[in-house]
Amino acid sequence: MRIGILELCLLVVIAAIAFGPTVTLWLERWMRRAQKTSAAAARRRAAQEAQRAAEREAVLHRFQKLSLVFVLLMAAGLFYTLVLRPIESEPQRYIAPALRETAARDAASGGELTLDGVRAVSCIRAQEGWLYLSAQSTEGTGVLLRVREDGSGLTSILTVSGEITGFAFDAQGDLWLTVLTDAGGMLCRAGHDGWGATLEQVVSQIDGRALGCLTAVETGADGCVYFAEAAAVSAPHGAEAALRTELTAHTGTGSVYSYDPAARSVRRVLSGVAGAAGLAFAPDGGTLYVSDLGERCVWAVPPQGRELTAGGRECGVLAAGLPGYPGALAVDEEGLVYISYRWSYSAWLEQHTDGTLLRGAALRLRQGMQEGLFRLPSDAPSAETVRADGTPQLAFRGLGSTSAVCPAGSRVYFGTSGQESLSWMRV
Repeated sequence: MRIGILELCLLVVIAAIAFGPTVTLWLERWMRRAQKTSAAAARRRAAQEAQRAAEREAVLHRFQKLSLVFVLLMAAGLFYTLVLRPIESEPQRYIAPALRETAARDAASGGELTLDGVRAVSCIRAQEGWLYLSAQSTEGTGVLLRVREDGSGLTSILTVSGEITGFAFDAQGDLWLTVLTDAGGMLCRAGHDGWGATLEQVVSQIDGRALGCLTAVETGADGCVYFAEAAAVSAPHGAEAALRTELTAHTGTGSVYSYDPAARSVRRVLSGVAGAAGLAFAPDGGTLYVSDLGERCVWAVPPQGRELTAGGRECGVLAAGLPGYPGALAVDEEGLVYISYRWSYSAWLEQHTDGTLLRGAALRLRQGMQEGLFRLPSDAPSAETVRADGTPQLAFRGLGSTSAVCPAGSRVYFGTSGQESLSWMRV
């Protein structure tokens, strides 16, 4: 039997009348259950989100507390490190010296002599066509070398454990050296036949006190040996670091001593130097020049003096107000004094001479950071010459920080910090 459209519509109407209310009720119940389920899920989600937000807030609050504690600990540590941590050299107040002008005339150009395997030349001497020099080897030992003025014949003469900061020959041909080790400074002697053998330790203590950083040595016409102590403190990081420390602290505990080999006695010639960094005798031997790092000057004292004070009675001034911090000294046959500069004038340092807080903080910095406080720009003089009356004559530029100086004929040789070479310039 076939069902037509009319019959189909009639069946749909009958089914709707018969089952419509039941289906509608079931749909309403299903919708209510769905709405309840959705609302419950929404409430659960809201509760979970609120719980997560509360947890995040609690974590953030704990993090803020820990951050505050960390910042406070860091601030306390920084304050202790820069202000309270004990240091060997407490900074002292002083009056900054005036600054004079640099010598107007510059030296002629020069060149270099390559030194393989060594660095940080600390002292240079010229004798019988040879250049003698002390330096640090790449292995960290102190070495004494000699080389001809043309750069040939480089020979090792002596090796020591530590740092050779200076050396000089006496009239008998013996070699006197100032050596710096972890235990302190020593004045040593090596006989002419003893090169390459062991050193004789002559002076390592004075009145029961171990010597500090020895920086220079000279032999006088009176047969005595004169040596400089930069400051009466230890030098665990080497001579340059000790000089930088004294320059910043300005304790004024540097001294110059005289040792008499015949009497085996030590006499203090000069005290109160803020970094005794270099020694040199006038050609007649009647005047001893002493470079004062912190006061930016060169003192002129009688070598026979006893217990003199820097800037006091019988202590004259060769040159004052220097444009850099003087180190090694040398004198040629005509009496012209050569002054090497380790660092250029520091406006920051000398603006805080009447205060100790910032300088004390600088002393508590790591060695690498301290090195950045003092520089010698390329346009600043690396060395100068002055006459015996203190008149500036000649400026040497473009060498960087110089730690040694030696005139020889028409040339002046320089040791420059960190370089594996000798620099020279014509005069």
